[in-house]
Amino acid sequence: MSLLDANAFIEARRFYYGFDLAPGFRQWLADPARRGRVASIGAVKDEIMAGTDELVAWARDLDPAFWLPDTQEAVSAIAEVSAWATDPERSYTQTAIDTFLDSPDLQLVGHARAVGGVVVTRERPAPNSQRRIKIPDVCAAFGIDVVDPIRAHREMGLTLIV
Repeated sequence: MSLLDANAFIEARRFYYGFDLAPGFRQWLADPARRGRVASIGAVKDEIMAGTDELVAWARDLDPAFWLPDTQEAVSAIAEVSAWATDPERSYTQTAIDTFLDSPDLQLVGHARAVGGVVVTRERPAPNSQRRIKIPDVCAAFGIDVVDPIRAHREMGLTLIV
């Protein structure tokens, strides 16, 4: 299952799949045939809902099944990821740790671990960073694949026909 980070929605709207340019993108994501193949989590929805544009209305109206619930497996995996991030061996700053622990990123990685999913994000790794815990670096520690949105869309068969 591909789990989308907030930037996979936000940047798509801003840069390459604008509502006026590619409405088929959001229709494709909402297609019930994709259920079980592509999803996101409630914390990402909350991040989107903090906006003020048409993406907010679309996310609000999307089938609730698109947003994965916090299962016991996900909660356990989130705890594992949290323990990894707070391990002093990592040498992240306390600010980096606090920011990560309070972010949807922690929950997204935990959910991906719980369901054996792939994280879809534009974020790039920074394994030597001490000031920010990046999704790809956490995923690498847990053997979770990370792909950028365009590659994920191609692999899932997205075609936009005019």
